Amino acid sequence: MRTAIVFALTLATSLTLTLGAGSADAGSPEECAPSYSMDPLKLLRQASLDLRGQPPTIEEYEVVRAAADRQATVDAMIAEMLVADDFYVQIRDYHRDLLWSNVSEDISRIFPNTRQLAAGGNGALAASQGFVREKYRGDPQLFCLDQEQTEFDGEGRPIPISTFPCMLGTCQQDGWVMVEPYWAPGVPTKVCAFEAQTTAIGIEGKNCNDIRVFDPGCGCGADLQQCTTPEIRDVMRADLSDEPARLFESVVRNGASYLDAFRAAETQMNGPVVHFYRHMLALPSQNVSDFPFEADLGNLPNLPYTNANWTTVTRGPAHAGAFTTLAYMMRFASLRGRANRFYTAFYCSPFVPSIDGLPPEGADPSPDLRQRDGCSSCHQILEPAAAHFARWRINSSYGLLTEDLLDFDVINPTCLCGEGTSKPVCTEYCSQYYVTADNSEAETYELFGGLPLTVAYASPTELANGEAGPAVLVDSPEDQRAVAECAVKTMAEHLLHRPLESTELDWVSAKSDEFIGSGYDFAAMVASLIADERYRTIH
Repeated sequence: MRTAIVFALTLATSLTLTLGAGSADAGSPEECAPSYSMDPLKLLRQASLDLRGQPPTIEEYEVVRAAADRQATVDAMIAEMLVADDFYVQIRDYHRDLLWSNVSEDISRIFPNTRQLAAGGNGALAASQGFVREKYRGDPQLFCLDQEQTEFDGEGRPIPISTFPCMLGTCQQDGWVMVEPYWAPGVPTKVCAFEAQTTAIGIEGKNCNDIRVFDPGCGCGADLQQCTTPEIRDVMRADLSDEPARLFESVVRNGASYLDAFRAAETQMNGPVVHFYRHMLALPSQNVSDFPFEADLGNLPNLPYTNANWTTVTRGPAHAGAFTTLAYMMRFASLRGRANRFYTAFYCSPFVPSIDGLPPEGADPSPDLRQRDGCSSCHQILEPAAAHFARWRINSSYGLLTEDLLDFDVINPTCLCGEGTSKPVCTEYCSQYYVTADNSEAETYELFGGLPLTVAYASPTELANGEAGPAVLVDSPEDQRAVAECAVKTMAEHLLHRPLESTELDWVSAKSDEFIGSGYDFAAMVASLIADERYRTIH
């Protein structure tokens, strides 16, 4: 608390000095130019809305009205806002918008259908999909009986209470058992016995830790840890979506370099996020059956699902801040999509096609977009940028492609596949990660067949980028300058509620110098913008 007060007083002094007497005398035509001496009450309201997301209280207005020096009083209040929790909530929301961090649609793919529960016919939790009930009981219309399950075999599996012939063969029904689920410890809950099974191996010999498994002998595991309900899915979806923005908030809150949000191994997790990473992304991958899952998550903390507090978690060295979180990877499912959002939001350099559109293609356009008319101007930049994400999985999956899983230099003979009498049918693994006859043009397959997709037409620089990872996007002084100028420009436009004019580029450059000189202290940069006369001329 003492540190916050000292910081607030320091900022108040800085604000007062920045708004020296001269700024109020800047002349301009009365008809069109606002005064630099904004009414303190208006300034208080404007700053409160921008920094806290809410107007001042009646009490705060009264304090200003009663003050002998209203301007100094408002400056002190603004300094306090800049170290308050409400400000950091605004920082989180601001970065959530920059990241487009909403995976509400895509994330449904990573919740396996076999592990979703809902209230059944007797109020006990049961598999919510008919085809899963068919697998367990032999008929998609059957739920467990409204009867306590008391009989179990030597392996701990529920013995069916009722077995009878039905249209689909043999139907069987179980009863229910009481379980304390991970989302409600200490609260016994009725769960259908088949779904409550905790055995590691199913009756068909399948690994129950593989959350894709369709085996009647596999249930939800201890405390139902591998299952979700619609409500749990909503919580996990929201918190996973929030992870990258929370990472930015943590960097700003701690006064760390803003660049840490782009390159640090650390991230932010809470109980639902940890539970998802630990139990919903079990080996092997739920997306590609013969390709193991690896996310380089380090040692996940022992946070129960019910712990909603966010804490710092150190992942492996391959990670790059917010840009290797599941939310970012899933929101932008392709390598180009990830690079495009990065360049647009954090370099302020979007890839925009010509206003005249693409020129007509020739009879035999090059499959290499770097060489194609109308495409080359963007893809000469976009392809090397996208290559930084080449070791991270794509298409609504998540994980790191280490060299032992995907070697850029080695042809995989099993992925020399595709349509044609002499080629085998491609596996999902090959189709997703390798150049095959099915997913490439003839010329591309001839040159790169059996090599990883990211190798096709890649230059040595791009291959090096793939090994270096996305953290290198802010490695050089030029890249760091680009991030700084973009951060200043974007935040200035956010606070001024208008686009910046071309005549203000020198001002952005000067503010960027301040930002860099502060060690990329984002909160200090916001304070400088709030103190600037441009901000204080908005009515």
